[in-house]
Amino acid sequence: MKIIRVMLGCVVIACAGPAFAQKPCSKPDSSAAEKAIERVVSWQNLQKTYTDYRHCDSGPVEDLFTDALMRMMIGWKNIDVVAAAMAKDADYKAWVDKHLMSPAAKDDREDLYALAKKNCPAKQEAFCAGLTELLKPPKAQKLEPLNLEPLKSFEIK
Repeated sequence: MKIIRVMLGCVVIACAGPAFAQKPCSKPDSSAAEKAIERVVSWQNLQKTYTDYRHCDSGPVEDLFTDALMRMMIGWKNIDVVAAAMAKDADYKAWVDKHLMSPAAKDDREDLYALAKKNCPAKQEAFCAGLTELLKPPKAQKLEPLNLEPLKSFEIK
């Protein structure tokens, strides 16, 4: 019986861990996040801001993160830095992917897809392939001919 209680306790602690790890975003944190994101000018700076303020990644802060990421991606400089960071940190990669697919990024996705397809830096083929797969435009659906049969019963005067 004691073993069952110990195991149950371990399960409860394991399940509760992630819930405690998520820090709430206070108003001062949100304000600081917005200011920090506005100052992002490098991949290292973006990753540090992500690390410091990812707990505030919703609402206006989320949109600012997306804008900063897309500004850096469309600039297409030092791509090896972000590729290495994403390869080392699965959470960071998931965060980048989430923001790349955000509705706020839709206007730049086509340009980014073209950059990854046509201007991939040497030794970044895997990164570019992953990016183009993520950003691949959806295929157009084949249109079926309209069935005008129901309209034949209407008389044109």
